[in-house]
Amino acid sequence: MKRKECIKAYAYLLPCLILASVFFLYPFLNTLISSLLRINTSGVVLGFAGLSNYALLFKDKSFQNSILRTLLFTSLFVPLNTFLTLLASSLTARKIKGFGPVETIFFLPVAISLSGATLIFKEMFRGRVSIINRLLGLEIDWLNERFPAMLTLVFLGVFLDFGIDYILLLTSFRAIDKRVLEAAEIDGASSAQIYFHIELPLIMRMLLMTVFLAIKDALLIVAPIIILTEGGPFRSTETILFYYYIEAFKSGNRAVQNTVSTLMVLSAALVMVIYSLIFHRRDKK
Repeated sequence: MKRKECIKAYAYLLPCLILASVFFLYPFLNTLISSLLRINTSGVVLGFAGLSNYALLFKDKSFQNSILRTLLFTSLFVPLNTFLTLLASSLTARKIKGFGPVETIFFLPVAISLSGATLIFKEMFRGRVSIINRLLGLEIDWLNERFPAMLTLVFLGVFLDFGIDYILLLTSFRAIDKRVLEAAEIDGASSAQIYFHIELPLIMRMLLMTVFLAIKDALLIVAPIIILTEGGPFRSTETILFYYYIEAFKSGNRAVQNTVSTLMVLSAALVMVIYSLIFHRRDKK
C-alpha cells in the first residue's frame, strides 16, 4: 500500500517535475555549461574557458562594488522590513472594533504595481524641496547623495514587501489557539510573557519564512533600481542584478551573463538549504 501511495503521489507531481525540468533545470544546466566557455557577443562559442570567467568577474571592481551594495541593502532592508511587519501584525493581531480600515491600509501596498509605487517614491523624494523634506523639515537631496539614495531604495523595498508579509504574520498570530493564551493568562502570565514566550515561538516558522522572502527580494532587486536611481549616484545603488542587467542587456557580455546567473542560482540554493536545515531542526524540537 505504501508503494502504491508513493507511486500515486509522484504521478501527481510528475507534471510539475516536467515543467520544472523544462523551464528551470535545463536552462540552468545550459547556463552553467556556458559559464565555462568563451562566447562572443554573437553567441558563437570560441573555446573552453574553465573558471577564468569567474576569476575575471571577481576581479572586476564594478562587480565587487555591486556585491557590497547588495550586502548593504540586505543588511538595512531585511531587519527594518521584519521589524515593521512584525510590529504592525502584533498590534492588530487581536480583532478590535474599528481596526478594519487600519488592516486595509497595511495591506494596501499589495494593490499598487511595482512600477507605480516606484514612480510615486521618485516624486516624493525628488530634490531638496521634495514632499518628504517638507514634511520632515529636512534638506536632503535623497536621490543624488550616496547613502540617502540607498535609504530611499530601502524604504521603497519595505513598502513593496510590507503588505504580503503583514498578512502572512497576521494570519499566523490569529491562527494561534486562543485556549493556550487563556490558559497562560489564568496561570498569571503577563502580556509580555505571553507574547515573547508563547505567541512568538508559535509563529516563528512563518516569521523565518518572511525573513527568507525578504532576503530573496533583496538579492533579486533590480526593477525598482532601474526606475528610481538607475544605479546612481556614482554606482551607490548598483546591486548584483543591476550590474547583471547592465552587462548582459546593455553591453551584451555573454561571459558575465552566464557567470552571474549561475552564481545567483547557487546562492539562492545555498540560502534555501540553510533555511531548510533551520526548519528541520525546529521541527525536531
